[in-house]
Amino acid sequence: MQINFQNLDGIISNNVHHYVVKVFYEDTDAGQIVYHTNYLKYFERARTSLLNLLKIDQINLKKNHDIILVIRKADIKWFKPAVLNDTLLIETCLKYAKNSSITIHQLAFRHNDMNKPKELLVSGTIQIVAMNSRFRVKRIKKILKNPFFQNN
Repeated sequence: MQINFQNLDGIISNNVHHYVVKVFYEDTDAGQIVYHTNYLKYFERARTSLLNLLKIDQINLKKNHDIILVIRKADIKWFKPAVLNDTLLIETCLKYAKNSSITIHQLAFRHNDMNKPKELLVSGTIQIVAMNSRFRVKRIKKILKNPFFQNN
């Protein structure tokens, strides 16, 4: 049997990263509704997968450049709940980037099938700041050279 491990990190299309998440029993409460903080986990998985696709290795950043990417601010809005066995599409795009920070916009959609439009469940604006191991802000020129992080 041949297993395709190529798309585990999602895809980038038109400067938007698309990442798929399946809702499991462990993600839900007693009513089989996704617990609100799990959307932050889904967004984090999507961001890490985006960096993987862009060949930005966070372990290498810390080890060789003393750069840690941390969340400074998160503004999340919940519109509708996801439930057990839903398939979610997380979309990530750049809002803006500057010397030591990147602000992205992330959306979580319920994706039923190709015949129905995707349904917005949660939106978030996340600010990521580069810091060193002493928690001092650090410039990230090399990362910001990537076309995904170019301001429009």
